[in-house]
Amino acid sequence: MKYHTTWSKRSFMKTLGLEGNTDAGGSGSSQYRDLDEIKASPVAERKLPWWIKEVDKPTVEIDWSQMKRFDSSNIMFVNGFAQAVGPDNAMKLGGEAGEAATKSILENESGYTLREKALVAGGWLTSLLTMEHAFLGPGLKVPFSMAGIPDDLDYPRYEGTPEENTRMVRAAAKLYGADSVGVVELDENTRKLIYEFDGWDGRKWEFEDVDKAYETDKKKVIPYKAKWMIVYTIRMSPLSLATAPAALATAASSLAYSEGTSVQLRLQQFISRLGYQCLADGNMGTSGNSPGFGVLAGLGELSRLNRMISPYWGPLVRVYKVITDLPLAPTKPIDAGIFRFCRTCKKCAEVCPSNALSMETEPSWEIQGPWNNPGVKTYYEKAPNCFSHWLRIGGHDCGICLAACPFTKLDKSFIHIHNLVRQILSATSVFNGMFRKLDTDPGYGKDPEAWWEIDLPPYGL
Repeated sequence: MKYHTTWSKRSFMKTLGLEGNTDAGGSGSSQYRDLDEIKASPVAERKLPWWIKEVDKPTVEIDWSQMKRFDSSNIMFVNGFAQAVGPDNAMKLGGEAGEAATKSILENESGYTLREKALVAGGWLTSLLTMEHAFLGPGLKVPFSMAGIPDDLDYPRYEGTPEENTRMVRAAAKLYGADSVGVVELDENTRKLIYEFDGWDGRKWEFEDVDKAYETDKKKVIPYKAKWMIVYTIRMSPLSLATAPAALATAASSLAYSEGTSVQLRLQQFISRLGYQCLADGNMGTSGNSPGFGVLAGLGELSRLNRMISPYWGPLVRVYKVITDLPLAPTKPIDAGIFRFCRTCKKCAEVCPSNALSMETEPSWEIQGPWNNPGVKTYYEKAPNCFSHWLRIGGHDCGICLAACPFTKLDKSFIHIHNLVRQILSATSVFNGMFRKLDTDPGYGKDPEAWWEIDLPPYGL
């Protein structure tokens, strides 16, 4: 039997933090009295512009038979860099990064001063605070009494169709701060995007035929019944990224990680209160390939960066995910002409100071090293080159490739005809070369001192 909430309007609004607000999309004055109304609200719809096509398969070729669950100890931030350049070189470069960072602060180097470094630290805070207990959630239950409901209320879990539940989750996630939301069903193929090990704590990710998720000091166990991955994006400030490679660009990234964590915690609270499990990795991407899940969920396409590019915000998004046993309807991949445009463009590779990105016109099945997981025909990157450059500039992100991408600047390039450009790119590749030439704005290297004088909008967006 389908269960509809009978909570009062005031109680429900207070529970979701909606009391006294307009609708979650900010476009009207609709009021939500129960979950059925929020599922029917405009913000719950996945309304794609006509020029973004839903497709059955991503625009990048995938050979699932080649792919296996990745050993995340091979990523640059764990052991991958030391394996690639040798332990001694890795230690040497790490020491030089610390010296460079110290020198830039003491000499008050523009873009790398104490205030920029402090801004980066502030951005990271929420994300790092929640890492230890991210998998099963923090254990904190917001009292129902805060919504005017007795805490000892015995209620059945919420029931809805997968389609209704996806609409509901999208509406909730966007209210909580997500920019776009999709769903991937975990099966024998897509589970290969879940890492073997958590790069943060070294524990193994395992799937078991159990009712409830659990963790030990050796492993984190995901029930097979928890087979839906909720994937969402958080935007990064283009004004901050435009200062790349200054430390201000890193502040945009660190803040996005914390905002992703905030959405994660709220989703875990929301879904658990509905009577279901919601499992996470603390939004540091330690459970699996977040951009890959984003592509499968239709939040963007893979790119020359070997990262996801959103058709709305370019590569200036971070992708996050949580796993749930709340039945959901998967969303389809999209085709907006992005991967085709990358064949022609090559701008990110041209400006990359470490030559980490491929300049080949066609994507390839050939990986560049153990830091790549095979099975995707894409533009694999030389990650050690990139990470070495990070260390040379003081141990923080570079960000030049993200800031330079034409899709980052579609709102101000091409003489303000960005919507027309997007539509043409999605329909044909004939004009890709011309559009690439029209993008004369480098997109990076903007004055970091001037950034502090900007009257920034919230979150720099």
